[in-house]
Amino acid sequence: MLKLRPLNNIGILNHMWLKTIVVGACLLIAFLAVSGGLMPALGFALLPLLFCFLLICIKYPYVSFLFLFTVCFFIMGVQRYTPLPIPSGLVVDMIILFNFLVITINHIYRNYHPHFKLPFFFLITVAWTVYCLVSVFNPAGTLENWLVTIRSIALHISLFQFLSYYIFKSVGRVNHFLLFWATLCLLAALKAIGQKIIGFDTSEMIWLYTVGESTHVIYSGIRYFSFFTDAANFGCHMGLATVVFSILALNEKSRSLKTYYIIVAILTLYGMFISGTRSAMAIPFVGFAFYIISLRRWQFILAGAVTFITIFGFFAFTTIGNSNADIRRMRTAFQFSKDASYNIRQENQAKMREFMGDYPIGLGIGAAKHTVDGDLLYDLPTDTSFVFIWVETGIIGLIIYLFLWLSCLVISLYYIWKRLKDPMIRALTSAASAGIAGMMAAGYGNEVLHQFPTGQTVYILMAIVMLSPYLENRKNNEYTIR
Repeated sequence: MLKLRPLNNIGILNHMWLKTIVVGACLLIAFLAVSGGLMPALGFALLPLLFCFLLICIKYPYVSFLFLFTVCFFIMGVQRYTPLPIPSGLVVDMIILFNFLVITINHIYRNYHPHFKLPFFFLITVAWTVYCLVSVFNPAGTLENWLVTIRSIALHISLFQFLSYYIFKSVGRVNHFLLFWATLCLLAALKAIGQKIIGFDTSEMIWLYTVGESTHVIYSGIRYFSFFTDAANFGCHMGLATVVFSILALNEKSRSLKTYYIIVAILTLYGMFISGTRSAMAIPFVGFAFYIISLRRWQFILAGAVTFITIFGFFAFTTIGNSNADIRRMRTAFQFSKDASYNIRQENQAKMREFMGDYPIGLGIGAAKHTVDGDLLYDLPTDTSFVFIWVETGIIGLIIYLFLWLSCLVISLYYIWKRLKDPMIRALTSAASAGIAGMMAAGYGNEVLHQFPTGQTVYILMAIVMLSPYLENRKNNEYTIR
């Protein structure tokens, strides 16, 4: 019988076949470098690492999920420095497909059977996705526009939630994800602060004074955008992070983690201000108001009302701090009659109402961003996420979409008030739902709900809210959502 010697008793490279493979691989890399350039050689050299990464992801699908989230966070900023060979949306789609492949193999390998039912909210999400998929038959739209836009407004909300339901099997994993997200937000805020203090690099300067000049170089100064698509997306994401991490900090028992979340909340709040995004101001206002309501304590509600009235009065009825360009610009968000941008949006929406009555299912998905001279929407920007949904999917689609968001908030309040007993899970749910409420308000003022990475982050937060009873049951060694 052939006996295999222990691997640690022999040198791995003493195997003639392994020596041959290593030498052959080195020769192939050298040949590729000479004949095809550095990139093919580098790609081949990285194959072993990619194979190891695949094995790690199959064993730990959470790793591939973090990889997907990280790509969503940075991919739009990367495009400022180097053009991608394929569209950024397609890159994300491929990584989503990779995640589903990984969890499928993991499911088969581990014979894992999740002990929870998909939440009712997921059915609402699927209904929205199906409505958008069926809209391919809308005679007012085109297949090309539908293919370009369907992923961001319909598919990602279902796919990211489903992945989250599979990945987040414990409170510890959710907390780890939030810590990971906090670190990314910290990097984003520091990048914007660096842009303000140190200045822009060459690629950012080119983008700022070409693509972004009309919206980012304004009378009050520069609007900073970090590595996001634009200042609006960056500002709203920073507002979301401010709400979530400040609430988590209030309820965190670990002193070190509490301190870290406070630092993140402060820096992201500053990032929101220097973005110059006025609609982002609605996120902390609405988010903290929702959180105070979820507490159901009159003393907090009264204190919160006094605080909000004071802050509103400061911005709306005083000129204190107008020497600061960031405060001066944010103040215009509270003075609608003086806000030219707001008035123009109202005029555009009035023009849209003149013809949208004839299109109850909308002008077709993708129509708002792909117009030519003669189209109804030509020279009529939608400007806000909900107007965008209304125009592309009609009043029927808007009702379904609003119902999706509102049902998420109503279910979260039911969980917080009636279902959840664990104080930390209740705080986690309150933080996530408050952030969602704030983003819903921002979606009325700006078109940010379907952009990387803000939209994907909100979808994950929705899943975390819906998983909260399951997470509490897991923590209490019960495995079924009732």
